Amino acid sequence: MLQVRKILLRGKGVLDAEIDFTTGGNIVAGDSDTGKSYLLRCLDYIFGADEMAKRIPEAEPYSTLFVQFENSSGEILTIERHLSGGDLAAHYCLIEDIKQSGKVLSAKRSGKSRAFDVTEALLAFAGISEAVLRKNDRGSVQRLTLRLLMPTVLVDEISIIDEVSPVLGKAGFDETARKRMFAYMLTGKDDDGIIEGEKAEIARARLTAQIGVISNLLEPIEKRLSQQPASDEDTIDKVDTAIARLSASLAEISGERAELQAERLKATQTLQRAQSQTVASDELLTRYRLLDARYGSDLNRLDFVSEGAHFFEGLQAVVCPLCEQPMTDEHAHAALSILGVMESARAEAAKILGQKKDLAAAIQTLEAIKAKHEKEGASASATLERTDRRIAEVIAPAVRTTTARLETLVARRIELEGRRADEEQAQTLRTLRSDLEGTGSSKTPKREWESLPSTALRDLCIQIEAVLKEWQWKGEGRVEFDKDAFDIVVDGQARQSHGKGVRAVLHSAFVIGLLRYCKKAGRPHLGMVMIDSPLTSYKKNIPGRAASTSKDGPVDEGIEAAFWKSLTSVDPALQIIIVENKEPPKAVADADAVKYHWFAGEFAQLGDRRAFIPDR
Repeated sequence: MLQVRKILLRGKGVLDAEIDFTTGGNIVAGDSDTGKSYLLRCLDYIFGADEMAKRIPEAEPYSTLFVQFENSSGEILTIERHLSGGDLAAHYCLIEDIKQSGKVLSAKRSGKSRAFDVTEALLAFAGISEAVLRKNDRGSVQRLTLRLLMPTVLVDEISIIDEVSPVLGKAGFDETARKRMFAYMLTGKDDDGIIEGEKAEIARARLTAQIGVISNLLEPIEKRLSQQPASDEDTIDKVDTAIARLSASLAEISGERAELQAERLKATQTLQRAQSQTVASDELLTRYRLLDARYGSDLNRLDFVSEGAHFFEGLQAVVCPLCEQPMTDEHAHAALSILGVMESARAEAAKILGQKKDLAAAIQTLEAIKAKHEKEGASASATLERTDRRIAEVIAPAVRTTTARLETLVARRIELEGRRADEEQAQTLRTLRSDLEGTGSSKTPKREWESLPSTALRDLCIQIEAVLKEWQWKGEGRVEFDKDAFDIVVDGQARQSHGKGVRAVLHSAFVIGLLRYCKKAGRPHLGMVMIDSPLTSYKKNIPGRAASTSKDGPVDEGIEAAFWKSLTSVDPALQIIIVENKEPPKAVADADAVKYHWFAGEFAQLGDRRAFIPDR
């Protein structure tokens, strides 16, 4: 559980507006228009209201609201929110110790959001586990939120006298959720695990829509089936057999083409090699023949030299053309050795003949190599011609023909497969439509839900009876709970049938009794209540005056005094904050067990606090 320790407004250029509270009983009393009811609005705003309701003019200079809480473990949580709206911030420290931005809190979650919000922060701080509550008779659920708990925590001056349930408030879309919130507070058991049902009209609309969708899907399928009558001669199995046969034939043809391509590649390489070798051989033969011709020329020259020397010996003596002397052996120009010349010529000729013989052998060998390469080239050319002719005249036409037939069969198989799929899908859709049409004709039984537990309700009523007894209720004070009205009946009379003064007193008794019950039974409750104007509308007997005959009363005057006195003995583990125009008795105001604030208003004297918002 938690309790409020301080409410503070802060703004630039103005003094802080603050008020503090303690455990047990707290009273804020004073004149009208002093900001008492504004305190409830501050708490409501911190508890996640969309906006600050009915901002008072004195609060206009203020921008930020802080509310400091303390839980049963002595931990502190301060919630901060700008008065213009938006998200909140959580500070786990005293207000005066805040030094930096707190953890951001959303005011509420929307849709399937899992954002950290003020409900999660405060319920966890108060020791209340996350709970799931049913929100309608179909079994739809929602989470427990602070907004659902508000009627049991904050009771404003309008709600307290209203002729509506103190749990449900005015009729709204969340009535079932508020009922389940009350049941959760009574038992500690939420609605987690409930299986959601479906609205009958939604179910019918859903079935109609589903049948319509199925019919729309079925229509084009049946149209296609009518345009493609089934044929026993042309089945998927037969087409598959033909496809397999053609695929095998195509594979065989492709294998032969691959072999021919390999053979052709090898022949091409052989031809290229033979041609290059032939060219090289021709080049060498040309050079060798030139060399052979040179050898022949050299031999002829040597023959000429040898023959010239022979004839030189037979020449007569002649006069030297140089000196006109007879050319003898002793002539100054030494005569040539004819014999030596001839021997040299013969030796050189023998050498050249040997080289010429070797060259002839080399030429013969090279011509043989050339002939071999020419033969290889001719064979490779023949192979190329044969493979090209085979590929062009046999393989390529066979591949084209087989591929075309295969494509035709594959297209036919796809067509047959599509028809079979259409037939199967059509049968499935017809069966589904038939089932849905049968479902739509049956009625959905009404769902029954568990009522409020009688034992827990009786224990709650006992706590309310104890509160009324403390307040000196005149009468037996027997309290019962009306499960239809979600309100109490006291001494056989419904609370809502009383005048507004008694309604306010009994409403207060209900929320305080619920607080006490939850504390005693260990049930989920925030641990504090703030009640605005529980006695303002209350009428009592005035000595010397006749009793009022109006619907409002009168009520015995002892109730008001007993009400104030009860605040001096509130369990410190709980917190009750009363906001009233009336001033409590001096004994109550001065009691140590009560925190008392008096707002004197426009007639404030020196030392009095005029209002919640300090004077500028």
